Amino acid sequence: MNKHVFLKFALFSALLLTANIARAQSNSDSSISGLYALIAHIESHPLIASGMAQIEAARRRIAQKSALSNPMLMLGVENLPTNSFTFSDDPMTSKMIGISQAFPYPGKLPLEGEIAAQDTLTSQDDLSETRNKLAMEVKLAYFDIYHLERAIAVNELHARDLDDLIRLAESKLSTGNSTQSQILDLKLEHANIATEVIEDQTMVRELRADVEQAVGNAAQFSVTPTLGLPTFDYSLARLDSIAHENRPSLKKLRAQTEQQRLQYQRNDLDRYPDFELTLAYMQRDALSAASPMNPANYPGASVLGIVPTSMYQSNMISATVSIELPFNFNGKRSEALGEAEAMRTMKETDGREEELNIHAALETNLAKLQGVREEYALLHDEIYPSSEQATQTSIASYTYGKTDIENVVRTELAHFHREHDRYRLEAEYNKAIASIEFLTGTTLVQYTGRSDWK
Repeated sequence: MNKHVFLKFALFSALLLTANIARAQSNSDSSISGLYALIAHIESHPLIASGMAQIEAARRRIAQKSALSNPMLMLGVENLPTNSFTFSDDPMTSKMIGISQAFPYPGKLPLEGEIAAQDTLTSQDDLSETRNKLAMEVKLAYFDIYHLERAIAVNELHARDLDDLIRLAESKLSTGNSTQSQILDLKLEHANIATEVIEDQTMVRELRADVEQAVGNAAQFSVTPTLGLPTFDYSLARLDSIAHENRPSLKKLRAQTEQQRLQYQRNDLDRYPDFELTLAYMQRDALSAASPMNPANYPGASVLGIVPTSMYQSNMISATVSIELPFNFNGKRSEALGEAEAMRTMKETDGREEELNIHAALETNLAKLQGVREEYALLHDEIYPSSEQATQTSIASYTYGKTDIENVVRTELAHFHREHDRYRLEAEYNKAIASIEFLTGTTLVQYTGRSDWK
């Protein structure tokens, strides 16, 4: 391979990445549907099924908490004499059947139902937060895979270039225009690149396993070849507002705060009495003739010729109302009120702390987005064109014997590193967006696969 042939080859290699960029631009509508398919698969995750079951369990507790307690059935005997154990000796002896029902003071049961209903809301918020977290994990892994797969492609291209340079250097051994040491350096560089490819491929497999864990099944998916930096025109104040309205963890804390407010109202009603209504039916046997309680057995009845006979007795009913005396022993009612108020204050404080943490994280990610955009623009406008020009100059200098092959390799490697930087910045930018979407609890960017690299 002569110098002119090598020049054409090297120029082609140096410009190959530029051609790749042009192809990415022409494929600006390439599909990123694989990412959305993965997010849709989250619904099959066991955590989602568990969360839905938790919601159903909480929903079914509402009726339980707001229902009356079961009535009590009473069966028994009253005033059974112990000397005879018969039901006909005493007119006060009876067989009794009754029923009693407790009635809480009006307003208590509805509040119990409202308190239980807040558990349904918090369970729904837990499920939404689970979806939110799993979606973020999928996005982070997806963008890391994008970076690594693009890096692997760049390294493989560089490895092919090194193969050609090695063959070129070996062909020049006989003419003295290259040395065995140069060839060994090229082979060592080739081995280093191969090692990087293996490490990146291993990391890709690990990340794909993370994606499978996040979606709950062994999902097959492809990663878009173009990503770029999507537009993100949200201010910090706007993101704070979105997070306040949509972040499930904040909504959960607000629901828990409301639950403690309702609990305070419920505890305050304990100053009023509960009631219990009892209704009983008592059946009496006929009073026996021999019973000393029978009026026919009064003294002198036999003198008058009165023969005692059994005496019919009417049955009886009784009704009672029991009223609880709401004594505040040991200040238990005031203590219960204080507990509910303290819990409400705690949940409100937790909510404010969570909002502060979210605000700080949003501000950090917005700063990261700004930094990446600036670095990306610098790479696009200045660094990458200069690196490309330096590579072409180095190749031309080597062609005309003004530099050695090591300089060509170093220059080309630096150029490939700039391409690595591009994919790294794209991944970092989109991962920051994924983190912001997690913090706000809502989707803010709809991807189309459009690349902003011109």
